[in-house]
Amino acid sequence: MIDKGVFALKYRFRKIVGSLVIIAVCAAVVTVSIPAPNPAIKLPVPSKQRVTSKNPISVHPLAAGLGQVMLPGKTKLPASFTKLKDKYHLIPIPTYDGSYQLTHPKVLYFPKAWNGYKYWMSMTPYPYEHDMYENPSIVVSNDGNTWAPPTGLKNPVSGIPADVKVGGHYSDPQLVMHGDTMELWYRYNPALPNKKNRRRPDNSVNVYYRKVTKDGIHWTGAQKLLQSKDGHLSLCVNYEGNLYKTWYATYGGNLSYSESTDARQWSAPVTCVVPLPKGLVPYHQDMIKNGSDYYLLQTAEQKSNYTFHLFLLTSKDGIHFGNAQALYPSKDMALWKNISFYRSTVFVKDNKLNLYVSMIIPHLKWYMTQMTIPLPKAADSSKIDKTVKI
Repeated sequence: MIDKGVFALKYRFRKIVGSLVIIAVCAAVVTVSIPAPNPAIKLPVPSKQRVTSKNPISVHPLAAGLGQVMLPGKTKLPASFTKLKDKYHLIPIPTYDGSYQLTHPKVLYFPKAWNGYKYWMSMTPYPYEHDMYENPSIVVSNDGNTWAPPTGLKNPVSGIPADVKVGGHYSDPQLVMHGDTMELWYRYNPALPNKKNRRRPDNSVNVYYRKVTKDGIHWTGAQKLLQSKDGHLSLCVNYEGNLYKTWYATYGGNLSYSESTDARQWSAPVTCVVPLPKGLVPYHQDMIKNGSDYYLLQTAEQKSNYTFHLFLLTSKDGIHFGNAQALYPSKDMALWKNISFYRSTVFVKDNKLNLYVSMIIPHLKWYMTQMTIPLPKAADSSKIDKTVKI
């Protein structure tokens, strides 16, 4: 088990290091007048643009320290993406900052389309691990390969937190269907108060908000759902019957389950049984139900070196999981030797499990690939296999 304080401190330190390189830039460049938390803040268009003979390239203010970063809509992809595209079979998914680096995907698949699109994805940009960009966004597709924001939508849907310049940030979006209404849930970590004007997020406080829409374009204001210091990492949500069912990782390294009728009052958490190899603990997850079977796509943290592995587990009750199998996008194991697999997403299509897999490619490049696997039989909760090998 990971001690809550140690876990939070380690997580906070990693975030701080990732943010230090842009502190000076943000102080000098970002001139947004920020109102209360959760507004749809428009970042200013920079006064200077770098232009080539064919492709105008606008440098996003928050990305000024990251080198050449293009805004979405340009035909030319970032060089860092094109260099790795064929090797890792990357899927080009545009981000509002133009980096095409992203993580935390959640895909909902509609065989007959919902408001004109079969695939709806929530995600967060995360260029070179800078959480200032980690603002939940929506992209859509009709073939699973060509993605763009739906016509009429401007990302990020969440807006930008009011305290972004001093450490506050969003993360961990989740799409949920409640009847014909789409809901976007996402996490907020406030800035950690300090007197030295340093950018420091408080990763021990987890607040979740929700926005809803009928068409995917027009979203309501943010509604606060819960606030926790017990973990609530990578909350994933299913709406089944009349219940919101949620699963989340705790600071203690467990996967917990809780449910609610209104998303405001929650049942006491239940600790799930998630057999993983020794030294690995739940960190990020996606959960779906197909028929009577639950499928858990579990990102597991290697505690000793803060790397990540991806597993699929199954269950009949959503609490006791088994049949764990380590997942890799291809059988070329040498290709994945130095790759960490982060928060990914799974859905059922054509009687197969379809996955969009989030990868961390050296050095801190956050891209996405795809894979499909046969639909496995759910584990018998009374015969859980606890011997798992990577």
